[in-house]
Amino acid sequence: MNINKLLPLILCSIALAGCSISEPVESPKHYTIVLDDSDKTFSPKFEFLLIDSVRVDSPFNNTQMVFRLSDVSFETDYYNRYISEPSTLIESHLPTTLTRSGLVEHAVPYSSGVSTPLVLKTIVTQLYGDFRKDQTPTAVMEIQFILVDSSSVRPTIIFDKKILRQVDLSERTPEAYARGLGVALTQILEVLSAEISQG
Repeated sequence: MNINKLLPLILCSIALAGCSISEPVESPKHYTIVLDDSDKTFSPKFEFLLIDSVRVDSPFNNTQMVFRLSDVSFETDYYNRYISEPSTLIESHLPTTLTRSGLVEHAVPYSSGVSTPLVLKTIVTQLYGDFRKDQTPTAVMEIQFILVDSSSVRPTIIFDKKILRQVDLSERTPEAYARGLGVALTQILEVLSAEISQG
């Protein structure tokens, strides 16, 4: 084939390659869960409380945010993520929040090596943004808390409850959803502290 005929094709290929290289690749955005300020305090209940590692049920247990788009459709969002595993984000708030609430004097991670029979187990059963059409967008968070007393041979469950919060959002965006999760977690921990304190 004549080189003069090939040249335009070669130049066109180079130009297209240059365009694809120069296009910016969208990077994922990362969000955290920030609690609302809470000044609620409760009657002291325990001196020491161990906080076991938080578990998040599938499919909500990775860094990609999950959004509900219809009654039967859920979608993970590659471009909108938690800055860390959601279990880590939620677990990081538990010791400080429960101590500040006055419920316990010392709430410590299970890995701290502190010996005490009281252990709080935390299981996140729902964690998603409800973005279904024709309804107000909401941040949905449900957590099961199990308080175990292992002072005897047979551990005793002294508290076991699921607490659900659905927080209305001002807009249908990942940032609004992340803020809504902070509100939901704040409310859930307030309910937890109140119910254990009264128990």
